[in-house]
Amino acid sequence: MRLGSILPRDFRILVGTENVHAFCMILQNGGVSMMLQHLNILQSALEEELERMRNSVDNLRNRLQVGLEIENHLKRRVGELEKKKMQILTDKMIKNEIAELHHYHSQHRVHIINLLNEGKASIKSICDAIEEKSRQIDVGRLQKVGPSPVDVKQDKYECQDVHENAEAGPQLLSENSGTVLSEFVAVGGNDSSEALAQALQDKVATLLLLSQQEERHLLDRNVSAALERKIEELQRNLLQVTNEKVKALMEFAQLKQDYHQLKERIGQETNRENLLAEIGDRKAVTHERDGRIKSLLKKTYLSRWVGPPNFRGIEAEGGLNIEGNRRSNSSMEFARMKIEIATLRESMGSMEHLTNTVHRLRLSLSKAKESVTSGSTTVTSLSETVNNIIYEAKLVKTALGSSLPISWSADTDVEFNDHSICNEPGHFSGETSHEKIDSVFAAGFEMVELLILAAQILKDNMSKTGS
Repeated sequence: MRLGSILPRDFRILVGTENVHAFCMILQNGGVSMMLQHLNILQSALEEELERMRNSVDNLRNRLQVGLEIENHLKRRVGELEKKKMQILTDKMIKNEIAELHHYHSQHRVHIINLLNEGKASIKSICDAIEEKSRQIDVGRLQKVGPSPVDVKQDKYECQDVHENAEAGPQLLSENSGTVLSEFVAVGGNDSSEALAQALQDKVATLLLLSQQEERHLLDRNVSAALERKIEELQRNLLQVTNEKVKALMEFAQLKQDYHQLKERIGQETNRENLLAEIGDRKAVTHERDGRIKSLLKKTYLSRWVGPPNFRGIEAEGGLNIEGNRRSNSSMEFARMKIEIATLRESMGSMEHLTNTVHRLRLSLSKAKESVTSGSTTVTSLSETVNNIIYEAKLVKTALGSSLPISWSADTDVEFNDHSICNEPGHFSGETSHEKIDSVFAAGFEMVELLILAAQILKDNMSKTGS
């Protein structure tokens, strides 16, 4: 009874109230074993049902997520379509407004053109009426009075005045035209009006010609002023360069003169040293004989500070000159070393610049020769290139001729001072050959001459080939 009372409650919990009676019948008919079998079957069925429910729930969730994504996509698509629709509407509105503005502009343009045509027609009609009225007045006056000789003479004078005053300005043209028109209104006439019109046309043509001539003269004046300014500037530059060159030549001449004076002084000091040495030897022998060497040394020491009082102190002067000669010789050697270093630096810089220039010109000449051999360029361009090379080489030659290095002196100066330099004591014969011409100048001059000769030969070959 207890089992029967518990089992229906458990079944009621598991399967609900609907199957309670069925389980009770199974329990009464089959017992507990039968009930357990049915419970297992029912449990498996319930698990399958639960699994199906879970699967259905998962499917529903997936469908819900897909539906949400589709909804978001559709919302975005709807927003984009609305934006496109608004853009299309805006474009249509702008196009409509532009079309309206264009139509409005065309209407106003047509209206303005009509107004201008009407004004033109009215002005033309007024002018025609004025001309017709003036013709009628002129005809009436001619019929009443007739042409007088005074008017004919006046017209002739006016024509002569027009031709004589053809060089007047635009202001005179306006004044004369005003006076002629007033006279035309006062006197008038068909013949006089035609003559006046012809005279006015001649005057206008003359004034136009004069204005063109004035413009031409003004242009020529401006060009001449610009050329004068350029010439003045070039003259100033030339004067400055000339002054600098003259200053450099003067400095060079001064240095050369100082150099010659220094060499003369060195020669004189050498002669004086020899003379003092002879005198010193004689005095030394005399004083050794007399036994006065100590007193002589004291006198020599004092004479260095006080100076030689008389001819007897000539030994002291000889010792001082020897020491001064040593100092002057050392300073001369130092100055000579400085001059040689400056000369070497200048020669190196000049040689480097000269080598680069000659190398560049040689490459240009070789390229021109290759072009002549291959025939890729015309004879005119090649001849122009060769002429440019020759011109630049001549400029380099001129620069070499006008350069003044430290150790270089002109041939005329060397020939002029040859005898005086060679006769100086202490002069060496090898120095004249070294100072006569600069090696850098000679090498550069020869290289440029060879380059010009090669260019001339190439130019002659080109002319022979072209002919």
